[in-house]
Amino acid sequence: MKHKYWLEAVLLCGVMQSAPAQSILKNKDEKELSLLLNEVVVTGTGTEHYLKDAPVQTEVLTGKALEQYQARSIDDLLSGLSPSLTFHDGDMGSHIQLNGLNNDYILIMINGKRMNGDIGGQNDLNQLNPANIERIEIVKGAASSLYGSDAIAGVINIITKRSREKMELTSTTRVGEHGDVRQSASFGFGYGKLKSVTGINFRHTDGWRNTDMQWDQNQLKPGSTMLTVNRSSNYTLSENLEWQVNRKLNLTAEGTYYERWVMRTHGPWKYLPNDFYYRNYTFAAGSRYKLNGRNYLTADLSYGRYGYFYDYKLKDITDYFKDGDRITYYPGQRIKQSIQQQVLAQVKGIFYFGDRHILNTGIEYQYNRLESPHHIAGDIASVYTLAAYAQEEWTATSNLILTAGVRGTQHKETGLNLSPKVSALYKAGNFNLRASYAMGFKAPTIKELYYEHTGSIGGSSLTAYHGNTDLKAQTSQYTSISVEYAGNKFQASLTGYANFIRNMIELVEIKVTPEEKLLEIEKSKKYTNLTKARIYGIDFTFNYRPTKDIMLGGGYSYADPKAQYAADTGDNYMKFLYIDATSNHNATLNATWQHTWRCYRLGLGVYGRYQSTRHYVNDNDADGFQTWRINTAHTLMKMRHWTLTMNIGVDNLFNYVDRTPFGRNRATSTPGRNFYASVLIKFKNGGEAK
Repeated sequence: MKHKYWLEAVLLCGVMQSAPAQSILKNKDEKELSLLLNEVVVTGTGTEHYLKDAPVQTEVLTGKALEQYQARSIDDLLSGLSPSLTFHDGDMGSHIQLNGLNNDYILIMINGKRMNGDIGGQNDLNQLNPANIERIEIVKGAASSLYGSDAIAGVINIITKRSREKMELTSTTRVGEHGDVRQSASFGFGYGKLKSVTGINFRHTDGWRNTDMQWDQNQLKPGSTMLTVNRSSNYTLSENLEWQVNRKLNLTAEGTYYERWVMRTHGPWKYLPNDFYYRNYTFAAGSRYKLNGRNYLTADLSYGRYGYFYDYKLKDITDYFKDGDRITYYPGQRIKQSIQQQVLAQVKGIFYFGDRHILNTGIEYQYNRLESPHHIAGDIASVYTLAAYAQEEWTATSNLILTAGVRGTQHKETGLNLSPKVSALYKAGNFNLRASYAMGFKAPTIKELYYEHTGSIGGSSLTAYHGNTDLKAQTSQYTSISVEYAGNKFQASLTGYANFIRNMIELVEIKVTPEEKLLEIEKSKKYTNLTKARIYGIDFTFNYRPTKDIMLGGGYSYADPKAQYAADTGDNYMKFLYIDATSNHNATLNATWQHTWRCYRLGLGVYGRYQSTRHYVNDNDADGFQTWRINTAHTLMKMRHWTLTMNIGVDNLFNYVDRTPFGRNRATSTPGRNFYASVLIKFKNGGEAK
C-alpha cells in the first residue's frame, strides 16, 4: 500500500493552497477545539500544524487582535501589529517592506493562493476588507521551495473568514476624519451541502495635504497644490461558493470585481493632466479529493485581469507618434496604460506515511501577459513558469521534526532554477529551538524584461527606462535560528537571521541615444543584474496575559540591510549602502483590557509603533517617529442572534506630522491626530450549517 501512495505522490503532485484548519483537529474533544482552533497554521510547510508545533516559525495575527485594532486599511493593520513590516502610501499600490526587502521580494497570498495583479511592482491591498480577515500568517525568510518566485523576504498569507452558519449577515461601517469611510457587508448561508458568501467592500478618502512646499528643478518652491495622500474611492464585489459533493470531494468557486479611482490635484510646479483608474476581475475554481486515511489531492485554476488607465481631465500633448503626427489626449478620454492577465494552474498531493512522514508534492503552471501600448515592443509581452516541488516532513522523535524540500522552476527567460530548503524543530519542555536554511529565487518581472518608459519623478531629470531580456534570476541564501518559549501566560520568541542576495536587478545609467536627445530626455537607464545585498537581523515578539482580562504584547525588529550599488559611479561605487527606504529599528507595543458585565462588554486597547530613521541612497533620509492609538470597543451582550459592537478611537494620539516637501523622502504620510468610529452588526441564525 505504501508503494501505491509513493506512485500517487509522483503522478499527482501539486502546489500549496491553504487547507481547512478543522482537519488537524479531528478526534479532539470540544474543549480542546475551542482553545486551539485559531492556532492552526499552514503557511510554513503547506501542511497543518498547531502553532507551537510548526516546524517553520510562523507569526500569527489572530482574528481577535485584528478586530481590536480597528485599522483604516490593511497597510495600517499590518504595520501596527507586526514590527517587521513597514509601509508607505502610494497611488500605485501598497509599498511594503519586510526585514529590509521591498514588495518585489514578498509573496502575498489570499487563502494560500498567490495574490495577483501588481501595479508597478506593488500589490494593491485596498481591494481587501480588514473586517473579513480570519487571521494573517507571516513566514519570514526564503520560501521559494514551496512558493516559487517572489518569496525571498517571506510570505504573508491572509486567510479570510468562512461562513459556518445556516445564515449569517455582517455589516461594518467605519468613518474617520478627512472623509475616510469604509463600508463592508457580507451575506452567508448554508443550504444542504452548498455554502455561499457574498460580499461588498467600499472605501473612500478625501485625502490630505501635510505641506505646500515642493522641490522643482532642484529648487524648493511654496504654493504646491499636490496632496500627501490623494482623494480616492474603490469598491470590491465578491462571491465564494463551496459544495461538499460527498464525504470525499469538495468543490469551490469564487470571483471578484474591483474598481478604484484616484483623483490628483494639479497646479503650480506640477502639471498633472490625468487621474488614475483601475479595474480588476478574477475567477477561480478548486477541488479537494480525500484519499484513504488523511491523504488528499487538490487542484486549482484561477484567472485574473488587472487594468490600469489614465482618465484625462486636461489636454496632454505626448511624445508618442501615430502616422507621423504627435498623439494628443483630451479631457474625458480614458486611455489604457496596461492590462495584466494571469493564469495559474496548480495540483497538489499530501500523503501521510504512518505517524512520522508527510510528503507534500506538486506541480504549478503560471502564465503572465502584459499589454501596454507605447511601452512594450509590439505592445504585448508574456512569460511563463512551470514548476514542480517535493517536501518531506519527518518526525524523527517525539521532540525532533526535520523538514526538507526542493523546487525546480523553469522560466521562459531565465531557464531552470532550483530552490532547496531544510529546517529543524527541537522541543524541550516549554522551549522550541528552530533552525533553517533556504535558497530563494526571484524571476525578473515582465516590466524589467520588456517595459520601456519615460518620466520625471519629483521634479528630477526627464529619464528613459529600458527593460532587458538578458536579465538573470535573482537568488538568495537565507539562514535563521530561533528560540521560543510557550508558557500558559507568557510566550516569546527570539530569531536571528542572515540573508545574502545575488544578481539583484538595478537600474544602471547608460548613454542617451540621439533619438532620446531629440525628445529632450536627459538621462537613460536600463535594468541590469549588478547589485548584491546582505541583510542581518534579529526579531523578538512576546505576549503576556497576567489576568483573563488583560493582554500585553509587542515586538522589536532590528535589520541591517545593505546593498552594493554598482551603478553609482561616484564615491559610493561598489560600497555597501543601506537599501532604499529601510530602517534599522522598528517596534510595536500593545495592551488590551476587556471586562464583561451582565449585558455589556467594554474593551480598551492602546497601540504604539516606533520606526527609526529610514535610509535612502539619494536625497534625504526620513526622520524616525512614533505613533500611538487608543481604541475602545462597546458590545451589547445577551442577544441570541445579534451582535452589536461600536468602536470609538483616536489614531496618532500625539499628532505627529511629517512635513517634508514633495520631491523628497518622508517617514510617514499620516495627517496627524484623527478620530474615528465604527459599528459592527452581525446576525447569525441556526447554528453551523450541515
